[in-house]
Amino acid sequence: MAKRNNRLLNIFYISKDATLSPLLGKQKNHLFIACAPKSASTFISHVFAELPGMKRRSLVPGWGEREQELCAIRLSRYNLTHYVAQHHTKYSDTLEKYIKQYNLKPIVLVRNLADTVVSICDHLRTETIKSPMVAMDRKHMELDDSTLQEMIARLSIPWFLSFYGSWRYSGAAPIYHYDDYTTEPLNFIMKVAKDLNIGQNSETIEQAIKKAQSKGSLRFNIGKPGRGAYLSQPAKDSLARLLDFYPEFRDDPLFVSTRNSICQ
Repeated sequence: MAKRNNRLLNIFYISKDATLSPLLGKQKNHLFIACAPKSASTFISHVFAELPGMKRRSLVPGWGEREQELCAIRLSRYNLTHYVAQHHTKYSDTLEKYIKQYNLKPIVLVRNLADTVVSICDHLRTETIKSPMVAMDRKHMELDDSTLQEMIARLSIPWFLSFYGSWRYSGAAPIYHYDDYTTEPLNFIMKVAKDLNIGQNSETIEQAIKKAQSKGSLRFNIGKPGRGAYLSQPAKDSLARLLDFYPEFRDDPLFVSTRNSICQ
């Protein structure tokens, strides 16, 4: 019975969207944050959700080990509202179709890959091992820090490079960096709002940041930029080799900051 009700509800969302979206859909702000894990995306999405009329929405049916590909039913469900959604989603032809059909305004968030390795290791040891990037078992948590860092560099970071490359090659969205947010949060959010034509003044955005910061349950994985400089040498060597496969990105801020970390 529950499955039947869900099917009927899904039909309702799609039918309603098909009827009304030609008239109303393009008037709504649909901010889509395509983000690398550990890039402060959760906090940033909460900031945008605190702007007038905006809500946080999930455009995927599940997380864990599942790749976070967007769901057309959820896109239809929320098409007539203002929202911000953040997901670890690579660029694809299918996503491009959704961007156009549902008037998504995408931005991309990335973070220094060496710092990311450290942050992922922390996450694995203190939270969950479930991830679409690499299959792991609890026994891997028995590895010493140096070996775990090397494992993440060799097995998880290729997903991050695939994520980055998919958006970089497509040119479908502006790419922003974690360090820029941690340095100047207000200026960062102002720039994103301006780039995406989301009309908000600095006072409104500053209030949104304060509201997000006031939520005690909301984590901001700020970490100190530069933690990657303390990676084990095997992990640094693995990262360096991976970067070598993308010489065309050598001067990109992501690659420059990562190389600066692993060369220390």
